[in-house]
Amino acid sequence: MFIGRKEELKQLESIYASDHSNLLVLYGREGIGKTALALNFSEGRDHSYYQSVMVSEAEQEKRLDEMFAGSLNLTQALTRNEGDGGQTPVSGDENKSGSVKKILIIDEFHYAMNQQLMASLLSLVGNEEKYGKYMILLLSSSINWVENSMILEYKEFARAITGIIKLKELSFADTVSWFPKVSASDCVVIRALLGGVPKYLKLWQENRRIRENMINLFFSPESILKNEAEYQLKLELRELGAYNTILTALASGRIKLNDIYEYSGFNRAKISVYIKNLIEMDIVEKVYSINVRNNENTKKGLYRIKDNFINFYYAYVFPNVSRIETGEGKSVYNEAVVPDFDRFMRTAFADVCREYLDIMSKYRKLGKNYNEWHYWFGKNGILDVIGMDPEENILVATCVYSDKKTDVDQYEEMKELIEQAGIKPSKLCIFSKTGFTPELAKEAKADSVMTVSLNDF
Repeated sequence: MFIGRKEELKQLESIYASDHSNLLVLYGREGIGKTALALNFSEGRDHSYYQSVMVSEAEQEKRLDEMFAGSLNLTQALTRNEGDGGQTPVSGDENKSGSVKKILIIDEFHYAMNQQLMASLLSLVGNEEKYGKYMILLLSSSINWVENSMILEYKEFARAITGIIKLKELSFADTVSWFPKVSASDCVVIRALLGGVPKYLKLWQENRRIRENMINLFFSPESILKNEAEYQLKLELRELGAYNTILTALASGRIKLNDIYEYSGFNRAKISVYIKNLIEMDIVEKVYSINVRNNENTKKGLYRIKDNFINFYYAYVFPNVSRIETGEGKSVYNEAVVPDFDRFMRTAFADVCREYLDIMSKYRKLGKNYNEWHYWFGKNGILDVIGMDPEENILVATCVYSDKKTDVDQYEEMKELIEQAGIKPSKLCIFSKTGFTPELAKEAKADSVMTVSLNDF
């Protein structure tokens, strides 16, 4: 099953349609769907695929040789790049520059990359008369290596790259498409737990309730995702203990630098370096409130875990690994997750609401073309979503995740926060997991406030 990636496929199609050979890098966290995207794009086209592994250069060359033996000079180009004298052009029309472009996929190419492979790839895309046209897709799960080391170590190679595509998590709309039989409410929870990572979404069992899936995936000694977050971090980072401590602090709501300092005991400079590394990996983000008139009421210098899967893991799984290993996972779920879940879900729910509003705006359903999305962190509360259009008209939305219907008091709280921020919105919106009390529905209608429940999704 292949879902989403419409923009990425469109981008690949556009590059493939060009008149010349291409060299592209497709990267993103492990499990994000790079291989599925590359193979889906290549389906029905002349393509070759090689999965690099962490072995010696000699073993890598041997594997390349075995993989591409007899494949239109690929073996010669990739493992015996010794100049024109050692390579024989393929005869026939298939090798002329007007031929159909062939696709070469090298997965986890950072394991195979060295000066020889770099020169071979450059030769392959730079000599169409000899090899024909190629579209080379280089895939990597090492975000840090692609964004930092690759360009420093292989400058000539980097200059030849036609395009670099970074795969993000699937959208909430894609999650809904993935689970057509699951309610929108449950899809919000699935996204909060697993993010939009295809590797994890495949593990969710639609015929099981949320509680059963959570215990099965996270809270039993045999859980397949019980150690997954740490595994992901080990792929990129050293000093895992320090990162575990910082992520535990953030997941528990300690989102200011000083809070992390007091929790961890690390000096602030050290914390800043570690957070910078986590930001580069798309795990953490520094959050900035929209500029408002009353800055004195605004919280500043905040961080949050933007990766939903990592956030859930460090909020509930990592602090309770001992109990989970000894078979107390169900108790952990009942005692740690259930009482705190509405608080945990607020950020993930707000992200989904922001995506909903963005789609509505693009389809001209909001009256204005809101194309910038922000939030405001006040000293007394949060305005979850703030949209702005090119004329600086402002939309403000609050997102209430609770089993109780949203009432007038929560509407009044929203208006108080807007006043504290000094914002003058042209449109208000309230999102609710469960719906609205009759009193709020009546008042919202009178004030022309947009109300959206999960049933409307």
